[in-house]
Amino acid sequence: MPISEPSKLQRIIKHLLLWSVFSYFYHSGVTVLVAMAHDAKPEHGLLTAIAYGIGFNALVAHLIGKYDKHWPIIAASYIALVGLLVVPFVLTGIVGLMNVYFISVMVITLPIATFIVDKIKQRISLNTNQTQ
Repeated sequence: MPISEPSKLQRIIKHLLLWSVFSYFYHSGVTVLVAMAHDAKPEHGLLTAIAYGIGFNALVAHLIGKYDKHWPIIAASYIALVGLLVVPFVLTGIVGLMNVYFISVMVITLPIATFIVDKIKQRISLNTNQTQ
């Protein structure tokens, strides 16, 4: 018996569940990142954490683009919002939330990084096809 294509609703539910799990891992990674920035004892701790965070978001954007072919920008937005707002709130309450500026930068830069990484991959693919 041939396997039928999943319905739109099934695809949405599957993606939401995957994104939710990835959000927890994103939260864990960001927590380690903030701890590393704090351990370095920089003069400007928030700016250091934001700089580390932008680099981290570039790496996460690559993974999102690699594993989500349907809605990577939506996935990035969902993962950042759930990972930085919902997960810490559920785990530890309001005290678990990070600095509002840090959260804002991370939530804004993850979808942007996902978009940029996708465009870079398209450009590389186009250049590779032209040289063959």
